Amino acid sequence: MSGPVHGRVDVKRGGCQSPHTRNCLLATSVLGCLVIILGLLVLTMAPSFLSSMILKSLALSPGSDRLASWLLPPVEAHLTAYAFNLTNPDEVLKGGKPVVQEVGPFVYRVVTVKDSQDIETGQSHLNYDPLGSTLTYRPRKIYYLVSGDPDNTFVTVPNIPLLTGFSSIRDSYWITKDVAKNIMLNNGRGTPFVTVSFTGLLWGYSDELPCFKHTRPEECPPPDGEIDIFSEDDDDDWGDEDWKRRKRYVEDKVLRSKRSLDKELTRMKRSSLDLDFRRLNFSRLEKPRAELVNCKCEWGLFRDKNVTIRKPVTINHGMKDLSMKGWVEQFDSSTTLGWWEDGSTCDQVGGQDGATLPPSVSQYQEMEMFISLMCRKINLQFEKITTHSELSTYRFIPPVNALGSHTDPDPTKVNLANSCYCRQSKGFSCLKSGVLNLEPCKVSPDLPRGAPIALSFPHFYQAHPSFQEAVEGLRPNKTLHQFYVDIEPTLGFPLAIRPRFQLNAIIRKDPDIAVMSNFPDELVLPFLWAQDGFDEPSPDMASAIHFGLAAPRQLPLLGGVVLLALGGAMLLVSAGCWTYSVRRRIIEEEFPLS
Repeated sequence: MSGPVHGRVDVKRGGCQSPHTRNCLLATSVLGCLVIILGLLVLTMAPSFLSSMILKSLALSPGSDRLASWLLPPVEAHLTAYAFNLTNPDEVLKGGKPVVQEVGPFVYRVVTVKDSQDIETGQSHLNYDPLGSTLTYRPRKIYYLVSGDPDNTFVTVPNIPLLTGFSSIRDSYWITKDVAKNIMLNNGRGTPFVTVSFTGLLWGYSDELPCFKHTRPEECPPPDGEIDIFSEDDDDDWGDEDWKRRKRYVEDKVLRSKRSLDKELTRMKRSSLDLDFRRLNFSRLEKPRAELVNCKCEWGLFRDKNVTIRKPVTINHGMKDLSMKGWVEQFDSSTTLGWWEDGSTCDQVGGQDGATLPPSVSQYQEMEMFISLMCRKINLQFEKITTHSELSTYRFIPPVNALGSHTDPDPTKVNLANSCYCRQSKGFSCLKSGVLNLEPCKVSPDLPRGAPIALSFPHFYQAHPSFQEAVEGLRPNKTLHQFYVDIEPTLGFPLAIRPRFQLNAIIRKDPDIAVMSNFPDELVLPFLWAQDGFDEPSPDMASAIHFGLAAPRQLPLLGGVVLLALGGAMLLVSAGCWTYSVRRRIIEEEFPLS
């Protein structure tokens, strides 16, 4: 009986046993190994690579996100100001001890525009040096009242224009001095102390003395009590009705201008979040410190600081050397300040621009910061670790001898490096520790002796005890009055910065001027203190910094784990399919018949 012969049957192989599939499995295995190796590389090398890329992005390069955040910071800055109201001016004029009372706070929101444009030329006030490592900007600061009632809060403070005038004639010959003294006393308020609103103190109040040398418009009559000896009475005999008509013309003109400016300011306040400040016509809003308005002179301590463009500042942008980012290379287009001892470190431009700092900050380094209002650099040292929005920061503060005198016998207060801020050889007095005479940096062609202003920390914090003893009503407090900056050390972002300063009038006894004859030889009288900046980051700012710090760790970890899992899965599939193929071949060899 014949039939089919049973034995190995040559059948077509399929599934995992085909040559094509075996090649695919081999390729999958090789690719899986490569993916695993890539995952290991990501885990080990990507954190440092990503960190370096993030740090590189911190430079102020044109068109970068970092430049955009520097121009428009994600946090609101505020100026918080207080006045020292002199409660006993009559007693002080007779030689009594001043008693002051702190009044405030008055809070102003501050918008800083670094890249405004010139309306006539269209050129930006922010420019890069194409061949160097710097950028130059001219800032404008715009102040909006947020809280307080400065218009209806009146304070008695030193009469800075009059004291400045008296200081300028202090060493004059007696005939010249007597004539100048009478002019000063008869023009303006004529007393060493004046009572004005807080708004007036900062932004302008009526006082004829600062405009004495200004050319008066034709439609304005002479100030009260002044006779125009050069007027042509025969050809132009103006009566009362003529002056009234002139005055109405000027008042209408000023009123129309004021309404236009008020409308512009209101529009800016309402739309400040969306308004492009760069292209605004600031020329209609700029004001000098002293100006004739409605035929009356207005003078304010910061009248020329609101909106008016400031002097150019040149800083390192950090694209070539990130450790130099924010370092001030020039101020007012010069590498020297021209105020302090020639050729000294005091007169050399330098220090950090407080708005942008380099990364990788250490607890063991000292930091210099340039503060234009202080007319100098100030040294800062690490104090402690603080926390903002769950971000660890390093707090830097001025050391106790930051404003120390080079002649102070107290070893904790003496600061020999400050000797070049003493301009005694030029006729300016050098004050004791904690108070800096700003007269040298207020010198101008019109004020060869500068203005008798001194700078200190609020309430004479860390100053020589004699300053506090000379004035009653001061209570220095570290928490309230200390200058500080809190820096996230890895990226170098300031999460809180509070420059705090106090302005003081330097009042000197002068026997030749009756109203000045009963003062002490030199009285440093505080009249204003303020703090700038911010004390907490915004939620968006904190969130962005959290991401920047976490990204070098979390992104490589996530990417590495995904790659390892993918590579492992590929190897597992290849190994499983290969194992199945081998086992089937063994079975076919042992059981060749179907």
